Amino acid sequence: MPPLIDQAVVLRLSDYSETSQIATLFSRGNGLVRLIAKGARRPTRSRPSIGLDLLESGEALFVLAKGEAGLGTLTDWKQQQLFLELRTNPVRLYGGLYSAELLLATMQENDPHPDAFDAVFSLLIELSDPASPPPNNAAIAKVVRFQADLLRSIGYLPNLRQCVGCGRTRSRGQPAWFSSRAGGLLCAKCQDRYPDKHELRAALLDGPRGTTPPEEWFALLDYHLTEVSARPFLAAKCLREALATGGGHL
Repeated sequence: MPPLIDQAVVLRLSDYSETSQIATLFSRGNGLVRLIAKGARRPTRSRPSIGLDLLESGEALFVLAKGEAGLGTLTDWKQQQLFLELRTNPVRLYGGLYSAELLLATMQENDPHPDAFDAVFSLLIELSDPASPPPNNAAIAKVVRFQADLLRSIGYLPNLRQCVGCGRTRSRGQPAWFSSRAGGLLCAKCQDRYPDKHELRAALLDGPRGTTPPEEWFALLDYHLTEVSARPFLAAKCLREALATGGGHL
């Protein structure tokens, strides 16, 4: 099988030997790929160091796994974006780590989602922009947009316009509930049928886009993603703690 060239973001790194690592990349054209990066930890006589870092992007040259082999081989890595500003602030950093956790939990290997790749790449660019506003509200709003883009890409974007139980459109000011298992909003009549639900403030749904608290939307979509993937996200807890303490430099 000839090597493939693709744009990718490094989602996870784990040691394999004294000189090698296992790299989990999210690539634009090939989706999630797990590759052995020989010489990534330090160079050998026959192979220079590849030099991978978490949450960086670059151009990957790799060979996919053959048959039942679990790992492909990363033969070259051309570093392109380091996103260094992520390392200067915990809100930015945990926002990036949270996006990596979401992709690892929701994506299947070798199943391309170029729209999800574009979304995470844009998120990392925006989170690492030193000219962006103070990171707390601005950063969490960007993470919320990524949550929505990812849910749309995998087909789990919830219905927030009408009751998924009876189909009635919600009127402004009316109470509403959200159930991940139901797939969206529930009205007062239908909510009793679903024990796993969260009551939503009318103001959250009625407010113009961009004016409602992004932390509330983050919590709602994180709950939904947790249910979809059947696992909690460690970086979500860290991100909430960083927001509560006002961020600050690392």
